[in-house]
This record gives sequence, structure tokens and C-alpha cells, in this order.
Amino acid sequence: MTADELAMWLHCTRRAVYDRVYRGQLPGSVRVGRRLYFMRDRVLGWLREGSEQRSWRSP
Repeated sequence: MTADELAMWLHCTRRAVYDRVYRGQLPGSVRVGRRLYFMRDRVLGWLREGSEQRSWRSP
């Protein structure tokens, strides 16, 4: 998936996606030339992990 597609999924800008990659906060990124792509299954797993942690912490 492209950075634009991921930005739509995360409800943020493409720039925010690139910033998160630079800070090491997004998994599954692959750079091909000047473009950045994301492995859909790794991103989905990361999102599931985050939602499980939040639901575990809530009372």
C-alpha cells in the first residue's frame, strides 16, 4: 500500500505517515527508489496489537 493509502486509513496526512516512519513508529515500510510502500499485513497486525493493548488497559 502507498503512503497516501495508509494516510487515509489512519486519518492523517501523508506527511504525518512519513514523519512516523522517520521516528520508527510505523512497521512494514519498504523504500523502493524514492517511494515508500507498506506491507498491508504488518500494518494490520500493528493496528490490531494497539487496539488489544488499549482494550486491555480500559476498566
